Amino acid sequence: MSMRFVPEEALVVGVDPHRDSLEVVGIKYPEVKLIEQEWENTPEAHRSLLERAREVASAQGLRLVIGIEDSSNYGYNLARYLAREGCQVKDVSPIKTDRQRDFYGQDKSDHLDALVTAVVVLRAYDRLPDVKPLREAAEATRELSRYHEQLVKGQTATVNRLHNLLANQYPGYKAFFNPIRGVTALAFWSEYPTPHHLEGVSIEELVEFFYEKSHHRLNREAGREKAELILASCEQVLASDRGLLIETQAQIIKDLAGRLVELRESIESVKAQLQVTVSATGQQLETLKGLGIVLAGRIIADTVNTERFDNDPNRYASYNGTAPAFKGSGKHYRHVDNKRCNRRLKDSFQKLAMNAALHEPLSKAYLKHLTEERGMERHHAIKRLMRRLSDIIFAMMRDKTPYDPEIHRKKQGHRGKKKEESTAAAGQRQEPFAFPSPRDASVARPREPVKQREPALEPV
Repeated sequence: MSMRFVPEEALVVGVDPHRDSLEVVGIKYPEVKLIEQEWENTPEAHRSLLERAREVASAQGLRLVIGIEDSSNYGYNLARYLAREGCQVKDVSPIKTDRQRDFYGQDKSDHLDALVTAVVVLRAYDRLPDVKPLREAAEATRELSRYHEQLVKGQTATVNRLHNLLANQYPGYKAFFNPIRGVTALAFWSEYPTPHHLEGVSIEELVEFFYEKSHHRLNREAGREKAELILASCEQVLASDRGLLIETQAQIIKDLAGRLVELRESIESVKAQLQVTVSATGQQLETLKGLGIVLAGRIIADTVNTERFDNDPNRYASYNGTAPAFKGSGKHYRHVDNKRCNRRLKDSFQKLAMNAALHEPLSKAYLKHLTEERGMERHHAIKRLMRRLSDIIFAMMRDKTPYDPEIHRKKQGHRGKKKEESTAAAGQRQEPFAFPSPRDASVARPREPVKQREPALEPV
């Protein structure tokens, strides 16, 4: 069991990491600076930083706690080193440091960022996730997931650029191949980047070209139709002169087609590696219909484990953005879309909800119930489904079990029964038409639990 955190008994070291340097500020309660120094972001400097922090903490008789702003980026190596050395390390979100920085009313600086990181840890220790020692499978999944995302973005940008050039060279190019980045299509763009490269090419030559490049999947009859379509559409274009601009665009089209082939191979290779790393984590998320290996890897990479959320599915839902945020003033309150969340996870759950609504029976039935029986708009129903899937994924990751629809069907039935009992009990306590207006003074709006504020610390 972890030792209770007492602000008055702690030396909190805030670190603002950069590519080459680390700005460090160490404070004790309420905000007395004991360390103000800059180190290089190197292994030797990491050891020096830890020695200095332990020396000051020992001299003051304080417990050492270290907070690192965005430990998954430039502070990654430092955070893992400190965790291996047995230090208490907290990951501080830049969102929290932005809020705290506004209180000081100063221009942004590295020193101020390190200070507010320490202050956030001092104030919100229990609400910040711990940085754990390296877990190889989860970290490998994270690296592959990020790299896959980068490759897909590069592929999209390359395809868009290819669209622009083909629109100039082949006005009817979209009727030739669908999609334009298929195996046969890319082979064609590489060999015949402009209509001028088709001069002297017969229909029979194109038929054989399509038959070979498609690995015999495009038969000769279909290939003939395609060849006739392409050559017929190029007659008007061939009347123009072949100048320097056309030659330049031809070279770019060849290069883009070759790059798309390489990107496709890299993406397939990364997906194969994800199969290995996801399996090594012990998670079985892909057993849920609609959740492929890429999406599973993305969720595992950003969730890491459920312990960092104290095994509380509500905290996890707030972190991944599937739970709404509360906004209120005076007697007026409402729930709004949660924008201060992990955007990557929120996007993953939205994609999962869209897929599950098509392929997973329970999700499909739940969405149908919301849209047809309750008359809810589809985009609102998808948000409800995202929240329910968040709980399911959380339970699967916590227990490392495959998806079992029977378990969730029983939970859903129990949840519905409990809601009916609660509604019936509320009806017995109230008179007919006793539901008060939201403006009625007797209606108490929900409030978040109020914690006793330390006198010398300002709110984030």
